[in-house]
Amino acid sequence: MWKSEYTILPDYSPLYPQVPYHYKNYHKISVYCRGHRDAIEKFLPSNFEYVSDVFEIFVLKNDEIKGLEPYSEGGIVIPCKYKNRVGAYMAYEYVDTDEALCAGREIWGYPKKLAEVRYQEKSGEIHGKVIRKGKTIIDISLTLDDTEVNPPVLFPRLQVKRMPRADQYGTDMDQVILNEFADSVIHTRKQGTATVNWEHSSFDPLAELGPLEVLGGVFVIGDFTLTYGRVIDQVVQSVNK
Repeated sequence: MWKSEYTILPDYSPLYPQVPYHYKNYHKISVYCRGHRDAIEKFLPSNFEYVSDVFEIFVLKNDEIKGLEPYSEGGIVIPCKYKNRVGAYMAYEYVDTDEALCAGREIWGYPKKLAEVRYQEKSGEIHGKVIRKGKTIIDISLTLDDTEVNPPVLFPRLQVKRMPRADQYGTDMDQVILNEFADSVIHTRKQGTATVNWEHSSFDPLAELGPLEVLGGVFVIGDFTLTYGRVIDQVVQSVNK
């Protein structure tokens, strides 16, 4: 029996449940790349500062989640600074279920889009792809070996949460959200040699980050809990009528 929920639409049978969401034994491939500063800065919000030329491309498979249906995702994470806080910005993120899409956008401001996400592990190699509007916008692979990788600082997440106005051009909400994972546990961590390929897409211009120097990659199996973040700045007060 459904219960009415005021904060998530529709009131009766909302699209997604309340947080927290508990992720168990997720599998993730992360590839770390060095890019050009001018390209990286285009992917950051105008009020965020550039801090590093190294960023993450990832594909993640979530088969066991308490709170959401299983889904997979991929995206780009860029180190950044907002005022006196250093963290990382999820510049693009792609998921394959509507509840993961809307929960991420509506609660924390993650810029999620729907896409086909593929993840495969086979004989010491891990492959991840994101395909959207007929273009393979992320295509990464990792061959496990002794390659040393030093990832940049990618937490906490610093995200921009905006809501367009309904009555005119503008926003009802323009917040900066700080979000961290709780109860994070790493069960497996392996490194290796990585490759990156992607197709140019006018809808998803990730390839503008190239050409790249691929530094290496990391394969992880772990757990974490996703719960409420913190509003650390509010540019525009929400409008209540």
